[in-house]
Amino acid sequence: MAGIWWLASFPKSGNTWLRIALASLLSGRPADINAMPLVSLIASNRAFFDNALGIESADLTIEQVTNLRPRAYEIWTAEAERPIYCKTHDAYCMTPAGEPLFPTAVTLGAVYIVRDPRAVAVSLAHHGARTIDEAIVRMDDPAATPSASTRRLHRQLPEIRGAWRDHVESWLSAPFPVHLLRYEDMHRDPHGAFTAVAAFLGLPCDRERIAAAVDAASFARLQAQERATGFIEKPIQAAAFFREGSIDGWRRALLAEQAAHIATANDDIMRRCNYDTLLMPLPGRAERHSNPAAQPSCGAVPKRSG
Repeated sequence: MAGIWWLASFPKSGNTWLRIALASLLSGRPADINAMPLVSLIASNRAFFDNALGIESADLTIEQVTNLRPRAYEIWTAEAERPIYCKTHDAYCMTPAGEPLFPTAVTLGAVYIVRDPRAVAVSLAHHGARTIDEAIVRMDDPAATPSASTRRLHRQLPEIRGAWRDHVESWLSAPFPVHLLRYEDMHRDPHGAFTAVAAFLGLPCDRERIAAAVDAASFARLQAQERATGFIEKPIQAAAFFREGSIDGWRRALLAEQAAHIATANDDIMRRCNYDTLLMPLPGRAERHSNPAAQPSCGAVPKRSG
């Protein structure tokens, strides 16, 4: 049955890790991180949008592009001979025309990958060569729309991302089946986590195939591949895409004020996803990074009202 399975997440939450495991499971062999045709499609891909609709998105306004994106997904589905596994960092939202950005009629469901936002902030900072405070500001921005700049033509269409808390809530409230996958569960019990995802997607989930997919997507293997051949999805400014892959590295990287801000701003949705909002950085963290040139003050981080 043709249709789209959305592989959705806020950036730096484990989407690539999931896609590599799925690529290995679908193909029956270890995935090449630079050649994953079965899971390489991203919902904001400009070239695929242009090809599907036969128009130049560069000639359209952001509002026009956003209104037409559901039509592109309908065309993708109509032309597909098998289910589509499509990555997206967009929030689940309505277009300016008032319809869902992700049409229910062509949607089979979604896997939503979530990660502790304190870890996301650290990973985003490294990914974009920003300070942690700058990453936190971006995660707090309800109007965040990456690739919306008109100064140059981006390979991706503008992504309607918003704040971390709103992004998570939007997908958990979507009107179709959504499987919540926590990054931390992929780390602690990859066999169990990927077995549950495979079952949700209707894919083979016998122990041998899952074990092979988990091994193919091990962090050590992915780091080795990136060192050997590079990774086409790595931003130029990032030292490495597969950097650390830990679940508690944020406790060594964040100041107490930064961790407290993130937990306070996202308390309700963090608790909904079973994150301990009282867990704080390791003792002595602030003293080891007290150099203001190395770690900007958290005073610039806007506080959430209400």
